[in-house]
Amino acid sequence: MLRSCPPSLDRDELLRIRSLKLATSDRDHVFFALQIDYLGKLTPAIDVAAFCDRWKLDEGDLYKALGDLRKKGIVVSILSQLNLQLS
Repeated sequence: MLRSCPPSLDRDELLRIRSLKLATSDRDHVFFALQIDYLGKLTPAIDVAAFCDRWKLDEGDLYKALGDLRKKGIVVSILSQLNLQLS
């Protein structure tokens, strides 16, 4: 019997996973949101208010998650206007 591949992760699926509390970490939520919105972009410029609204995050939670991702080496730098360099 062949198994079908799971659907790719998109915004609706990530928000559903978060609402079901299957993934509760803001760090993980932001990581996947960045992958969805900025896949392949090494230095995305992010409109913080729009990103937080789109992904249902508080700005403080976004910055904390980005700090955690920076410690993990996923976000290389966070510039003042929130241009990110992703590894």
